[in-house]
Amino acid sequence: MIWKTGSFLFCTIFLIIAGACSRNPPPAEIVVEIPSGFSGNFLLEMGIKEAAPLDKSGGGFILTVPKSGKASTSTLVTNPRITFKNASSGAVWGYSRSIFTTGDGIPVSGKIEFFVGSREEYEAEQGKKNHSRGFSAYTEFTGADA
Repeated sequence: MIWKTGSFLFCTIFLIIAGACSRNPPPAEIVVEIPSGFSGNFLLEMGIKEAAPLDKSGGGFILTVPKSGKASTSTLVTNPRITFKNASSGAVWGYSRSIFTTGDGIPVSGKIEFFVGSREEYEAEQGKKNHSRGFSAYTEFTGADA
């Protein structure tokens, strides 16, 4: 009887621990602050060792878009939840995220790209990029999650 009770208790504790360990943590949030009047392409390169880390705020990070439209950070967030703030000069279009890994799947760098402006401005920019292909696609980012 003691053996059955001990086995049951052991199995119960094991299942509780295994369940707790298998839960995926929530994705980190990156709040992207777009300055008033900014329009154009934006590129964030992540995992750059020489660059400064992203500023932390609570459980997430803050990224202020520079006027140049390019930024780099040593921080590498593999599956961020993105929130855009102050996109008063236009919508956010063409959001994309790329993560680069080693051969065994370890993330080493990444990039986040998007465009701020009107749909017409975005399509014109895509037309420049896709001139040789003759195809232009657009995606408007409307939510807080990417």
